[in-house]
Amino acid sequence: MGSRKAVTAVAGIGVVALLGVGAYVGFGEGDDSGGRGGVGAAGGPHKLIAPNTVLGKYEQVEGITSAAMEDPAGFGVRGAKTVQAVYGSGRGAKAISAGLIQYTGAYGTVAAPEKTVDALFADLADRARKPGKGGEKSTMVGRPEDFGADGVVVKCQETRTEGRSSAAPESRQVLRAPVCAWADRSTAAIVMPMDTRATKAGKAVSLAEAAATTKRLREEVRVAR
Repeated sequence: MGSRKAVTAVAGIGVVALLGVGAYVGFGEGDDSGGRGGVGAAGGPHKLIAPNTVLGKYEQVEGITSAAMEDPAGFGVRGAKTVQAVYGSGRGAKAISAGLIQYTGAYGTVAAPEKTVDALFADLADRARKPGKGGEKSTMVGRPEDFGADGVVVKCQETRTEGRSSAAPESRQVLRAPVCAWADRSTAAIVMPMDTRATKAGKAVSLAEAAATTKRLREEVRVAR
């Protein structure tokens, strides 16, 4: 099984949120049973890019990376190329002090978009059961909620990570954050949008807000081939 690890460090906190995604299921050639995400909704072949700036205020952050997705074919993205970036709404040393977007995607040919999204979340849930390198414990809360529209598959789910705080190593801190995934006929991606200050306070961006951010990001990073 292939794997990838995308690590997002929250400013000022020793706990990290780990998103490990590997090939969860195989997709047969020509599988067209994935429900939504047809060619009409996708608007023809597209690719993903990682602009320096997205959503008007988020800029790529130096020194923090979102690792590439390994074996995207295992999720149903054939002939894939990968794209990834981490964006912050601040500047310099405070780049992620207010807002952060982690984005990891692949583009190629997606035969069954809904199966691709469901496989991504199933694998996240499986990997969340394993302790992180720093001893943090992650949980996928509830089930992925559907925010798809216009034939595009978009789902989001809350993650909860418990670990030690760098400010008070003797205490435990719980971080909550949403994770979303989208897929259409030529692209698929995982997105984690965070309000860093809210996350440090134990709160989370709502799934509806995270879905809206994911859709806006998709519009900016998905371009015609």
